[in-house]
Amino acid sequence: MIVEFLSTLLYSVVGIVMLLLAIVVADRLFRLNLRHELVEEHNVAFGILIAGMAIAIGVIIAGTISS
Repeated sequence: MIVEFLSTLLYSVVGIVMLLLAIVVADRLFRLNLRHELVEEHNVAFGILIAGMAIAIGVIIAGTISS
């Protein structure tokens, strides 16, 4: 029981770290300025784009971890 809980917790943390790392890499790779676009410009479309990317990467990470 406790082993399953700890493994789930570990995989959750690994998945979140991988998701954040993927967003940072995409930010650097495509030369985006997330803070400027979201906070200063209030660009809703850009926020939706980042959310969609986060969901897609999350699904990929979840599939990889569960296999």
